[in-house]
Amino acid sequence: MDKIDSIDDLFVHELQDLYSAESQLVEALPLMAAAATAPELRIGFEKHLDETRAQLQRIEQVLTMLDEQTDDTVCAGMQGLIEEGKSIMQSVERGAVLDGALIDAARKVEHYEITAYRGAMSKAHELGYDDIGELLQANLQEEELADHKLQTLAEAMMPYSGPGADPRDDGSEVIIGSR
Repeated sequence: MDKIDSIDDLFVHELQDLYSAESQLVEALPLMAAAATAPELRIGFEKHLDETRAQLQRIEQVLTMLDEQTDDTVCAGMQGLIEEGKSIMQSVERGAVLDGALIDAARKVEHYEITAYRGAMSKAHELGYDDIGELLQANLQEEELADHKLQTLAEAMMPYSGPGADPRDDGSEVIIGSR
């Protein structure tokens, strides 16, 4: 990685990191879909793979708008989350428990991406790149919706029966169309 001396440099680095994260996810989602036993979970992973490919194209478009190209940046955060997910897939027996573990692993990924897109969007607007911010917002909205779908699926597959409110409901909401 080159030295980061400005917000512009940081913004480009974050975009490169997001590109790497999404690229890694394109490789991981088919493995997750294959490991899922619940048809709705498998289908969800397959649909999100298509969304992730579109997100990659948007990031490429953003980099082109900035006269930048993809580079060899590796998103270590996503790499770690995927490795953790692979470890779970190897250690949990196929079935409902693995499906639950896959949902948890996927939600960790979504929350990581949501945070990364929010940071990149903020910088885009701060730097006056409102058109780029709109493209990043499209990716953010898809990530937020994917997280919401995963939470809903988890609640449907494994209803919470403990005391009080469901602890899986972290209080986050899908926020679409806001800045």
